[in-house]
Amino acid sequence: MALTQEQLRQGYFEAIKDFTNNFTEIELLQDAPLPIQIAVEKMEGFMSRDGSIVKESISDLSLTFADINSLPKDILMLIMPYCNVRW
Repeated sequence: MALTQEQLRQGYFEAIKDFTNNFTEIELLQDAPLPIQIAVEKMEGFMSRDGSIVKESISDLSLTFADINSLPKDILMLIMPYCNVRW
């Protein structure tokens, strides 16, 4: 059974909560700060394509691959201000 769009969005929000060590009191994405909601939207786009490809070229079929162990910089820029230090 495939996940619904809302279940995926909530899953991305849970991943951001874990990454930032923040928002533990917020259950629903719509209650999160706007930059976090935008980050979830960007994560949807990132996850819907091959995230390991950063640059593509049609002529001579050139592909550039990214580090797949991290999120794109635009998503990180949105969530980093909300990161709490883990002790």
